[in-house]
Amino acid sequence: MGIGKRILSVLIGILFIISVSVLGGSLLAKQVLVKAISQAGIDTAISHRMMDAVFGYAGADDTQWIAKIQNKIEKNEEVQKITEKVMDEMVNDLSKGTGYKDVDISKELNQLLEDSMKEIKDSNPELTEDMLKLMKQQLKDEMDDVQDVLNSYASNLYGNMKDTSTIQGKVARLYTTLVSTTCRAVSGAAVLLFAILTVLLGYPRHRGLFSLGVESLICGGIFAGLIGVMGSRTMGFLSDKMLGRTVDIGLKSYFWMGCIFAGAGVIFLLAGFIIKWKDQKRIDVNE
Repeated sequence: MGIGKRILSVLIGILFIISVSVLGGSLLAKQVLVKAISQAGIDTAISHRMMDAVFGYAGADDTQWIAKIQNKIEKNEEVQKITEKVMDEMVNDLSKGTGYKDVDISKELNQLLEDSMKEIKDSNPELTEDMLKLMKQQLKDEMDDVQDVLNSYASNLYGNMKDTSTIQGKVARLYTTLVSTTCRAVSGAAVLLFAILTVLLGYPRHRGLFSLGVESLICGGIFAGLIGVMGSRTMGFLSDKMLGRTVDIGLKSYFWMGCIFAGAGVIFLLAGFIIKWKDQKRIDVNE
């Protein structure tokens, strides 16, 4: 392989890694941001509002069960759905250049209400049916306020995201571009193209598979090691210092994606070794 071809192969390899990184970021960015925003404030806001409505039913020595329920509310999957719904609306409005449109999250809040009542009933069997009915009614009345508060919070956040002169605005612009269908289509096509070129430029045949295997392992290292492990620890440390609580923003998804790419890299390397062995065996037979 000549020097020019080697340089071209290295360049294609770098472009392959960049394309994979962009595609991976595009596929997982929404999940990460939803978890970050949810844990940074939305989950607490919802749980506090709901528990304020039933606090009067707990005696001075019984507040521990409220704290447990509050913690379960914050981890309820409906909270994630609410945050995702709000983020979808923000992204759509940013793309259209319009103002923020309030989101109807009554369905998710009603399900959250039912889940919360079940937790309340199971964790405190001493509550009578009449008390549970009154508690549920108070929580229902509180839901309208919860929806208004969340939409107000989202509207203020949207205002900051729309202002491109702020850090939030710049991040929002990058996020909107990253999760767009165009970005995913282009980066996906680029990954496929550069993978094919990597194999075609390899001569003998096994060298292309070796190159693709190494590139996939590098991508796996970037996603699993750099982002998945170190990124999670770094963000956990920073959130603890800045927010007073450790926020898990879901970078484990990058870790598992890295493992997938690393596994694919191993497969490509094994395929390269097998082809090399067969080619060598064929040469030995012909000789």
